[in-house]
Amino acid sequence: MPSPSTLATTAHALTRRRVLVVDDEPSMAETVADGLVMRGFDAFAVASSRAAAAMLAHPAEGDPPIDALVTDLRMPELDGLELLAVSLRSDARRPVIVMTAYSALESAVESVRRGANASLIKPFKTDEIASALTRALAQR
Repeated sequence: MPSPSTLATTAHALTRRRVLVVDDEPSMAETVADGLVMRGFDAFAVASSRAAAAMLAHPAEGDPPIDALVTDLRMPELDGLELLAVSLRSDARRPVIVMTAYSALESAVESVRRGANASLIKPFKTDEIASALTRALAQR
């Protein structure tokens, strides 16, 4: 069994991972990203799912890799299921967490069926996303 210090070191290494947060509501994307940064992740927000898809499929030269994706399910350009597919095509091991409103529960279940690591119903606590990301990144 790993020692507490080993577990702490592993948790710290996992939380420094780069996380792309996508929501067509910029304030929601920023709030989630800021909360993850406060918990040790290297998170950044994008309000355009098309821009996020481009970052996932064709990262700019010299940019560090995106280790995980947190995405809203319902968005006007590409929805979360389309973004999930783009992410999995470019890196099948990249964890994806889907955020959704209660009314989209069936779609949230569908996102997990299609490969998302977790689906969280809004409103949620940032600690819930942080925990889901930590678990998913540990399995990567």
